[in-house]
Amino acid sequence: MNMATNLTPVIALVAREVKRFQKIWLDTVMSPIMSMVLFLAVFGLVTAGRQIEGIAYLAFVYTGLLTMTMVNASFSNPAFALVISKNVGTFLDLQITPVPAWGVGLAYAAAATIRALLTALIAALATIWFVPVTGIAHPFLAALAALLIGLAFGMFGVIFGMYAKNFEALTFVMTFVIQPMIFLAGTFYPISELPGIWHTVSLFNPMHHAVNLMRYSIAGFADSDPMTSLAVMAVLAVAVFFPMQWITKKNLKG
Repeated sequence: MNMATNLTPVIALVAREVKRFQKIWLDTVMSPIMSMVLFLAVFGLVTAGRQIEGIAYLAFVYTGLLTMTMVNASFSNPAFALVISKNVGTFLDLQITPVPAWGVGLAYAAAATIRALLTALIAALATIWFVPVTGIAHPFLAALAALLIGLAFGMFGVIFGMYAKNFEALTFVMTFVIQPMIFLAGTFYPISELPGIWHTVSLFNPMHHAVNLMRYSIAGFADSDPMTSLAVMAVLAVAVFFPMQWITKKNLKG
């Protein structure tokens, strides 16, 4: 099967997944945007006038929340879609499809990336009127960062979605793995303020590099070297592809 023949069903699967989350847009797109707006409204009232390293605290938090929204959207989209398909019996469609395992995994990750980008864009437009960010410091880097975040965590979502048998398992991962990593990544504070060992631990948190890269791209502020964060996210996006492909192939074989 040549590359062109492989890509046609992959693109069709991406389109199917995009159509799926569009049908429930209030839950998949508007709900996380509303959460972000409420976070910003509260922080705007409580921290009015406060600055961190020369930038408004609200702008600092804004970039962290934008990253958090993208991570949650990209991870949850394939994870919950796959568990739903197992529960309603449509997972069989993936097992008999002519799409290779890598194609199935990448299709779900690509749809997750589209949802993450769409959610982030609408969230940015909805909040720009009260966030003190006048522009994007590094537009190309911001686009690259968003793409890497969507793909990397989208593929993580595929991995957990392939393994999980029910929604409780996914909720456990979201609550006790994803959310703690996000909140300990410097989303709401600069990790430079953390003492000793905790600062070092934060540097090994991939979520920190996602937040740091997006924050530098938009606001021009970085907690740690932004090029290191870019390298970490690029390596993560490539590295996670291989276990995703293996796990997808294993599960599709039944």
